[in-house]
Amino acid sequence: MSASGPAAPRQSGPVPWDPLFHEKSRLYWPIRPRAEVFAGSAGWPPVEDYNRALGAGFPVRFAEQAPRPRRRRRREPVDPAALYDARIHVEGCVPTRPSNWHDFLNMLVWAAFPRAKAELHARQHRAIAARLDPGAASLPPARTRELDGLALLDEGGLLLLYDDARARPAPLQGDASDLRRCADEVRDAVQRGEAAALVFGHALYESLLQRGPMVHAMVQPLPCEGPLPAAPEALVSLADARLCDALRAPGSFTRPERSARLPLDERVLVRG
Repeated sequence: MSASGPAAPRQSGPVPWDPLFHEKSRLYWPIRPRAEVFAGSAGWPPVEDYNRALGAGFPVRFAEQAPRPRRRRRREPVDPAALYDARIHVEGCVPTRPSNWHDFLNMLVWAAFPRAKAELHARQHRAIAARLDPGAASLPPARTRELDGLALLDEGGLLLLYDDARARPAPLQGDASDLRRCADEVRDAVQRGEAAALVFGHALYESLLQRGPMVHAMVQPLPCEGPLPAAPEALVSLADARLCDALRAPGSFTRPERSARLPLDERVLVRG
């Protein structure tokens, strides 16, 4: 089969609220349980409803982000504690725009993968703080390759759990040059139950709201010992733990250009 599929032109303008958005694609399955909590909302749920849905013991809270001023009156030193990742890691607060698909889907990814998301933002916070000179009026003009890799994971990452004793498709062997071969071998491993693909990047979930050109995701392989669990919630929990481990590994995510890519295509990534 082809790694690409038919695509309709992408609609213009913002996508209106749709309480049943998660029924548009089977690729939403990792975040579907929390998405269903909002299925009865006739309009955009307020940000405070995100916290109620996640429960009192959730490791972060979501707070409505104040509008940014159009211009800064004078160049003041950057406050490291006010940066996005610092607020998450230090304060446990995720600044969130209301009535915004990107930020709403980010919340649902937090709900599904809380350990990995917390570790990702902790690592981004450390990497940014290490580059910020005291009294600097702006952030460095270019990101490091590590920050590039972490950002690609956060926005466009696809997790590929696999049974290390049984599944070795091309993307797991360092051979990512043939996109069609990668897609076909991953599809076969997924259908045999030897691998499971879970969308992690919230920008990928956002791309599924409208039909458009085929999107390709950055693949993060996550080897496992023994057969994969059958229950969806167990697969999500396992992926969360394994990605958290990968984020803690020194030197990981520093060479994003070497990562394999796969099409965001449920014919490739969803079993059955």
